[in-house]
Amino acid sequence: MIAVTGSTVGKDGTARLLKDDTVRSMSKSDFLIILGGCGVTEARADFGARVKEYRDLPCSILFIDSSTDDYDLLAEHPFFPWNGGRTRNISRGITYLARGQVFSIGGSSFLAMGGAPTPGRDDMGKYYTWWPEQDISPEDEKEAELNLLDNGWRADYVLTSDRPRGWGPGGSEVLERLAFQIDYGTWYFAGPEDRELPGYRAVQVCDRVISLG
Repeated sequence: MIAVTGSTVGKDGTARLLKDDTVRSMSKSDFLIILGGCGVTEARADFGARVKEYRDLPCSILFIDSSTDDYDLLAEHPFFPWNGGRTRNISRGITYLARGQVFSIGGSSFLAMGGAPTPGRDDMGKYYTWWPEQDISPEDEKEAELNLLDNGWRADYVLTSDRPRGWGPGGSEVLERLAFQIDYGTWYFAGPEDRELPGYRAVQVCDRVISLG
């Protein structure tokens, strides 16, 4: 089984997952994909305690990055190839999906494109409340384009932390450009509420756990 959910930051980030029927039915051979805001790499968190917390879940964790990650911590973990793309192995059963990669998981293709801005940031909070690396870069966009080209510009699922610019307030110009080019099945992105965007074949995911089969 593969499922997606929104942010799990905070010391009680896994509490709602342990109460969810879908998560409770999963095993370590199943993947829960966190759409940014994974508490394991949250800035200033107790890394060891968080790793134990997430490894105690019944499933394996995949995640993309967002505006809450400690990018220095992420960079301490080297890249490894996995299922067609690059990952960082944070701990056994906890894996970061790098930006612009197309993964083959359970017979479906997934474009992972993490990254999100922090509103109102200034230099006082640099490397404390925000990192320059959290922004989607031109290199990330190029990486996505090259990998999508290799996959015929097709992905069954697109996984992002931010949304394309034209889908609502804020949003990413990079994701807006990609949205016009990709032939995708469903686009899942993180947000402050759970809601469907049928006109875009997209779902904003907050606290729900959505099974993809």
